[in-house]
Amino acid sequence: MINKKFLKLLRSQNKYNKNNFIYEIIAKRINDSLDLLKISATDILEIGINEDLTFDYIKDKFSNCKITRGDICESKFQNKKLINYLKINISNLELKKNIYDIVYSNFFLHICDNIEENLQSIFDSLKSNGLFIFVIPGSENIYQLINSMYKVDQMLYSGSYSRHNPTVSVNEIFKLLKKLRFDAPTINADKIRIEYSNFDKLLNDIKTMNLSYCYNDKRQFIENKQYFRMLKDTYENQYFKNNNYILDIDLNIITAWKK
Repeated sequence: MINKKFLKLLRSQNKYNKNNFIYEIIAKRINDSLDLLKISATDILEIGINEDLTFDYIKDKFSNCKITRGDICESKFQNKKLINYLKINISNLELKKNIYDIVYSNFFLHICDNIEENLQSIFDSLKSNGLFIFVIPGSENIYQLINSMYKVDQMLYSGSYSRHNPTVSVNEIFKLLKKLRFDAPTINADKIRIEYSNFDKLLNDIKTMNLSYCYNDKRQFIENKQYFRMLKDTYENQYFKNNNYILDIDLNIITAWKK
């Protein structure tokens, strides 16, 4: 079960950083997908406010539409007088039915409880011929960092701990979309290698991606300076090439329709 208080704290601390290259890449993938699809829209919903790039693109592409931005954290809501905001519950989205032409989500749905119920709510919220497009991490996302953390845990604590949220498999998502009567679900896998000259910048980008472990069984101790020194050294030993830290981003860009 997701620890909602801890998740809200993380999201309130991790305000979108315009220099987060990872979100720029993900937003571009959503934008490119929308460019290929012929669809008109008057009402659009964003689930999970992580960046403004996709929002700005959609606002320009569908200039006369109403865009609602939804999140669990009210600190994400800015310019309330200019934009429609919706506070959502990650355990049960409970969206109004037959409202939206497009629902999109950028790296957020993988942290939601009850994924099937939430997908059903999204399906019900779409109008006929409505589009659902979202991005979630793949099974090998940031594996270099995960593997390095595992090794440091073994050295410091003689055991490993969950330090990132579990991912939903592509096969499971595909089956759920079909089960819930989404039409023509399409999954495009994309792996992107990023090179960082600065390890702290790498960690800072990761912090904003909803990947920190947020479940109720989260361990009680906190990483200290020694942990991060060892993490950096371990990472460098395996994934430091040509004076850069290597990080692979594994994405699944998924589109589906409501007939």
